[in-house]
Amino acid sequence: MRFNDLYEKVSTIEPKQLNVVNPEEKSVFLGLKEAAKKGYVNLRLFGKRDLIENACLSIGLKPSYIHDCRTPAEAAKEAVKDIRMGNGELLMKGDIHTADFLRPVLDREEGLRKGSILSHVAVCDTPNYSRLLFVSDGGINIAPDLETKKVIAGSAVEFAEKILGEKPKIAFAAVIEKINEKIPSTVDASVLADMFRKKGYIAEGPISMDILLSPEAARKKRFKSDVSGNADVIIFPDITPCNFMIKQMILLENAIVGGLVLNAAVPIIVLSRSDTAETKLNSILLSLL
Repeated sequence: MRFNDLYEKVSTIEPKQLNVVNPEEKSVFLGLKEAAKKGYVNLRLFGKRDLIENACLSIGLKPSYIHDCRTPAEAAKEAVKDIRMGNGELLMKGDIHTADFLRPVLDREEGLRKGSILSHVAVCDTPNYSRLLFVSDGGINIAPDLETKKVIAGSAVEFAEKILGEKPKIAFAAVIEKINEKIPSTVDASVLADMFRKKGYIAEGPISMDILLSPEAARKKRFKSDVSGNADVIIFPDITPCNFMIKQMILLENAIVGGLVLNAAVPIIVLSRSDTAETKLNSILLSLL
């Protein structure tokens, strides 16, 4: 399955109400324009009214609602409030720091928490790999402990299974493919892989990235693997290697990528301010799926 196949899955019969927090960059508006043109969403924009109206006018974009806000933090708070009131159905980060964007989302009294840990999954379609890759968590949890990793893995696997229509193959990445007590991530990877195997999944860990991605590397290292070269989900030990890999695939391999935050009351689109209009559209697509 490739990203183009995902676009075939989306219904445009009833556009979703998309709340966008502080859109300012042109790439945000271009992504929104394409999403609206395809009939995916109706746009509810939260930010500086004059800036939004001028940007929309310049590219021929017609939002259904604009909420004037003085600061990005106010825009995030009002967009979340609007969803809780039953107006918005999806939430998207515009030109605002992730921490400021998520603060009202995570508010225990007035936010969008469902009681579970939020986690980020990126879906990557790179020409150098045979299938879609679901990778997590490169955007939310910085240094997750084992219990948090269980939630991250469970969320990513559940999402991948829904998209693919079958049980995904899961790899728990580590710096080496053997358990080493001095490298706690290898121990966690082993525990997690065993947990998912007991649930009927093909899962391996710890597994190094060369073996994970290349059957030839597995052969040279004499490592017998059922996921080498055909893993669907990669769970990383912490945010840094996952984030690095996503950006490397985008910038060096021209990968098609979209990202989504899972486990909130509504799908949440959290993007880097440097992401292209295409990546923003792809992420909106994932929120609809």
